[in-house]
Amino acid sequence: MIVLLALAAYAPTLSMGFLWDDHVMIENNPHLTSWSLHELRHDFTTDVFEGHGDPYYRPAQTILNRIDFTLWKLRPFGYHLTNFLGHAANSLMTVELGVLLGLTPMGAFLAGTLVSVHPIVVEQLMIIAGRAEIFGLLMTLLTLYFMLRPGRRNAVLGVGSFVIALFFKESAVMIPALIALCLWMKKSPRSAYVRILPCLILTLPYFWLRNNAVGQVLFAHDPLLIARFFIIAFPHILWTYARLIVVPWNLHSHHMVPRLSHIWGLYLLSVPALAALIFYTRSRWGLFALLWFVLCLVPKTPVMIFGNFMLEHWAYPALVGVAFLAGHLLAQAWKTPNKLASRIAIPAYLALLVFWALMVRLNVELRGTDEKMYRWALHFTTSNPIRYNLGVELLRTHRPAEAATYFEEVRASYPDDLANLHAMAIAYWESGYRKTGYYLMLHLCQTHPDYEPAQQSLRRMQAQKLD
Repeated sequence: MIVLLALAAYAPTLSMGFLWDDHVMIENNPHLTSWSLHELRHDFTTDVFEGHGDPYYRPAQTILNRIDFTLWKLRPFGYHLTNFLGHAANSLMTVELGVLLGLTPMGAFLAGTLVSVHPIVVEQLMIIAGRAEIFGLLMTLLTLYFMLRPGRRNAVLGVGSFVIALFFKESAVMIPALIALCLWMKKSPRSAYVRILPCLILTLPYFWLRNNAVGQVLFAHDPLLIARFFIIAFPHILWTYARLIVVPWNLHSHHMVPRLSHIWGLYLLSVPALAALIFYTRSRWGLFALLWFVLCLVPKTPVMIFGNFMLEHWAYPALVGVAFLAGHLLAQAWKTPNKLASRIAIPAYLALLVFWALMVRLNVELRGTDEKMYRWALHFTTSNPIRYNLGVELLRTHRPAEAATYFEEVRASYPDDLANLHAMAIAYWESGYRKTGYYLMLHLCQTHPDYEPAQQSLRRMQAQKLD
């Protein structure tokens, strides 16, 4: 039933092509074409974009991409099917983990259905490269599932799942804290917390591998800046993600961190106020959901601080904790002697399922191609990476004049961005302003003689000019 619900919502993603990061990570990645010890070593010693994007250390994602390439070559259907199966598995594991944590079977089932149709992960099923979030969560749920079950075999499987989770996504470093939270929720004896120790120890060699592959693990930081972020900005961000989960309207790529609000103090006070309310009502599931929600978002904060953006799919793991609470409350409402509560709960639940599933379909329709995705995002964000990506797409589809306007906007904020300056010079050249494009490229080559893409473009321009 849960898999069918997920399919009803996400079936359109199976017919989509390669989008956004897929072009670099899959279509133009020669390392996926063969299996060898050399290639496997390469997976664990470089970033997932091969130096052509952000330095993410996700070797498990590259290996999964290679498996799909072996099976499907460059037919995107198979890759999208893998992502869909990962999402369906997360929905099922939500049920299994919910039962282990003490949810009734009905409550756990309802939680799984809510996860299965929720649109917060729609972009990760449209973009194949988004599978790191999907399978990182799957391995996180498997780790928790095994760690909550008795026996040495389950403990070993839990540690193994944790290691794979780390190699799928960096945010898995928070799993030990989630294990502790789940053990508390399950009212496990203190001796059970020893299982967390191997996971903590294994993070050390992981950080060493990651540091050797992509550079420093931690950002250079200003303690005052970080403190200001967590006091002034983070509470507002938590409420923004809560809204995205409950009312996932106007989803888009590359949300900017909310600007400082004059009511930031109210956001700050609202979090402890909510915690106090939960304590007052003695809602164990409410406290669990709140702590799960916050813990799942904390690993994303370095990028929020230093990149000034927040991606909607970062709330995908946090959704599970919210679904547990919703499933618990719905199951209670259905069992209560109060017939009014039962009559309200059933249509509310069904309306929520339909609304979220329709939001998935709407997002696929609005954002189903590279150009659609970028244009839709620019209705809501001032993100310069989105502007640059749209400019590149327009340039690729032979609309250089329009592309140049986006490159100019990016240059206003990032005048030294070499890739943008290079693309802007090409856009002017191809739109008929050959002199402007040529001298822009010449200046770029003179000021950055080691930037080989510009040197190659300049040579092509000179050859065409001579012709």
